[in-house]
Amino acid sequence: MPKRLAVLILTYTTFSSEPRALKQARYLKGLHDVTTAGYGTAPFADVGHVELAASPAQRWGTPGRLLHLAVLGVRLHRLITRLSARDREVHTKLGDRTWDVVIAHDLWSLEAALGLHPRLGVVLDLHEYAPAEATHSRIWRLVMKPYVEWLLREKMPLAVHVVTVGEGIAERYSAEYNQSSTVVTNATPFHDIAAGPAGDPLRLVHSGVAAPERCLDRTILAVVNTSANVTLDLYLVDIGTGELERLRAIAGGHPRVRFQEPVPYDNLVETLSAYDIGVSVFPPVTFNLEWCLPNKFFDFIQARLAVIVGPSPEMARIVRDKELGLVLEDFESATLAHALETISAAQVVVWKESASARAWELSSERQMDVWGEIIASLTQLPIQ
Repeated sequence: MPKRLAVLILTYTTFSSEPRALKQARYLKGLHDVTTAGYGTAPFADVGHVELAASPAQRWGTPGRLLHLAVLGVRLHRLITRLSARDREVHTKLGDRTWDVVIAHDLWSLEAALGLHPRLGVVLDLHEYAPAEATHSRIWRLVMKPYVEWLLREKMPLAVHVVTVGEGIAERYSAEYNQSSTVVTNATPFHDIAAGPAGDPLRLVHSGVAAPERCLDRTILAVVNTSANVTLDLYLVDIGTGELERLRAIAGGHPRVRFQEPVPYDNLVETLSAYDIGVSVFPPVTFNLEWCLPNKFFDFIQARLAVIVGPSPEMARIVRDKELGLVLEDFESATLAHALETISAAQVVVWKESASARAWELSSERQMDVWGEIIASLTQLPIQ
């Protein structure tokens, strides 16, 4: 029997709300001795968890925070990790244990993961193309982007394996940083759900965060203005940008648009299965949105829904190849409104049945095997 390794999965997010990390832990705990570390309480009763503070106390208080900002501003990037309260907390809470492998989620946790000196190395899981993470913010472009680019140049090569979420993003890392990576999509665990009949009206749904750059107002206005017999339910997480309030104002209390309370991720697919069509139309306002292949797309498939997407390359390719729904010609609200007027209930049933037929093929179980292979491959590397 292969040796069980001590594997730490580290994220600077609320672990129980991080689908990608949850899927890794759920799969790897059957093969290795897994520990999770992130904000919030333990996501699994049978997996050890180290809770990290979402806002750990900065060394030297306010002067320390100002120093941190100053160091970022003048681009003395090698000093950042010494000033990072989050990295220091990881070292304090996890540094006295021996790890075989650390899986670091996104660049922000990479330095801390490297500082734990895992025996077989750090696997870096990049959820998107990091230099384009917040390009809509001028401050981010001026202050944080140079730090991100430094991390990619100086620290990413220290990871023994790099993983990302889609082919377009992997190709960009290869072209810009000469970094090869393995693609593991954000596929959803398989759910044994039967495809249901189409509703009357057709029930549209969208789930995710209320982020301004996702332009959800276009989807809302399409439903408000279409002559099609449809409704739209939105399960949106408020991230404090004011976007959720703005979207409610745009909907203006229209009876066909309903804002629902978000549900825990483990209950999301079952909740979505009560609908007919999952809508995921994100204008390419950033590189990452252009090439997105988000959790919600795979959630819709496991919920046995038809899918409507914009001409986003990654999603559009799968929708066309697997005959899962409709790819719009562009991202305009009017285009979606018109498309809804052309869709019949019979066509929706065909798409839902196609989602059912493809659900196992597009499940995380098929993707998670790659994680087992990655961890196993590290045992063949020279021990650090």
